[in-house]
Amino acid sequence: MKKPDLLALLLVLSTFLLSACKNEITPEWERFYSQAQADESRVEWLSNVAVDSYGDIITAGSTVLTGGQRTQNVLFVKQDSNGSIIWTREYDLALGAYRSDDKITDIVLDDEGNIYAVGVQYIVQNDQQRYGSFMLKVDRYGDVNWVRNLSDQEDARDIEIHSDKLYVTGFASQVFNLNGQRLLKVNHEKAWDIEIDASGDFYVVGAKKAEKYAASGQKRWSVALQAGLNPQASIALRQDGSAVIAHNHDDRTTRVSGISSNGQIQWNRKYNPAKQSYGFPGPALVKTDWRGNSIISLSNDRGRRLVKLDDLGKELWQATSTGIVHDFLIGDDDAIYAAGKYWALNDKAENIPNLTEGYYEQMLSGKNLDWITCYAEGKYTFVQEGRAVWQEYSDSVMSDEIEYLPEYPIQIGL
Repeated sequence: MKKPDLLALLLVLSTFLLSACKNEITPEWERFYSQAQADESRVEWLSNVAVDSYGDIITAGSTVLTGGQRTQNVLFVKQDSNGSIIWTREYDLALGAYRSDDKITDIVLDDEGNIYAVGVQYIVQNDQQRYGSFMLKVDRYGDVNWVRNLSDQEDARDIEIHSDKLYVTGFASQVFNLNGQRLLKVNHEKAWDIEIDASGDFYVVGAKKAEKYAASGQKRWSVALQAGLNPQASIALRQDGSAVIAHNHDDRTTRVSGISSNGQIQWNRKYNPAKQSYGFPGPALVKTDWRGNSIISLSNDRGRRLVKLDDLGKELWQATSTGIVHDFLIGDDDAIYAAGKYWALNDKAENIPNLTEGYYEQMLSGKNLDWITCYAEGKYTFVQEGRAVWQEYSDSVMSDEIEYLPEYPIQIGL
């Protein structure tokens, strides 16, 4: 029996729809995309989104061809403002010379619509396994202009552009020109997000610290953060030099803090997910608009919550909807563009006429991604059900997305 396919989802949400303090978000439109051809079995993860100066929407992530000839390549999809596809681009960083599982972690655009992306790799070459990080440029027509290797670790987590320079962070922060030539490298504790202010100073945040560096690489200030925060973090800047940071916490809440321009914590907020789930949470994300207000996104496999705060941390509104948000941005029109993942029924499923109406929808309702992968797709995985016996158990520490070794076979089903 054919099972439901996991497709990539892009939504556009308008802030003017949110008139109450709490409301349910209704997207203006939704678009699903799959790279699968004919009878291929594929999974797409479009986890990054950006809008260019022409109003076109670019999403990026990975496309995975499953089965015995498994491949995982980077994937870019360009759509117009109505969601119609302009072009798609799949790219294998190894160019077929060896096995390379490639995953985009972030993208940024220049004024001409060129795309700069960073990502991580799992590589098998000459029976040797290794990891790596990369950066590449794709022009507005979908052609790959250049590729740069960044390190032999999985440490490229975020990329930003400022004054024709590219800023990348991970185990270190690096600055490049638009041709990919490195201009500066600053070593620090592992960071997940980087932002740059008007003077070229840059700010990074990880699980333990938030820090500000001068354009020359000299440290301006460093803030030690509370315990229990996850490594995946987000930082946004205001015009006055202050910052807002967001983390998921081990207790499954999302923590948000305001930091002054001189590196002092000003306020803290804590938010629960829209719906409780034992599945993996989406990233805690924060962006600021031109007024200095902050939009916070927290999500899991059962729902998402968006919260808007003013510059003092006072809540202006919050809204809930369904599905994980992996990335979002605030457009010039104040619309919120979000990218994530969602389940859709495979229209090739041959047993649908013999099932009751809504069979799969009811089967999947309220289930986390592990449960769906195991019981709906029929694939081998770990399934977490019930409550943890050990009260200190944390998904973010004890388990993660499964990365299997390609040289060993995996039997699916009997």
